[in-house]
Amino acid sequence: MPNEKAVSANPSDRFDRVEMLLNLYPVVNEEDLDYLKRWFRKDASAFEVASMASKQPTGYASFRADHIDRLTGFDMAGIFVIVGAIMLGVLLFI
Repeated sequence: MPNEKAVSANPSDRFDRVEMLLNLYPVVNEEDLDYLKRWFRKDASAFEVASMASKQPTGYASFRADHIDRLTGFDMAGIFVIVGAIMLGVLLFI
């Protein structure tokens, strides 16, 4: 976007831009993909994410599955630690 600061200053403009990019997804450039990821992970409120979900732009489900709802290595490590702690607790009380 040519005037990034002006667009990012208005939440309504940011929401509209995200909706437009999701309608284009997966045919977006790397910069726009980074913008979408940042919006979902850091910038958007829960209300904005819910509002976007209710609008269901064309690429919304694909984008979420590809970049937002995936388990990361950190998530997997946390799950491993929790399962290990549960198993250790069970073994100690047998």
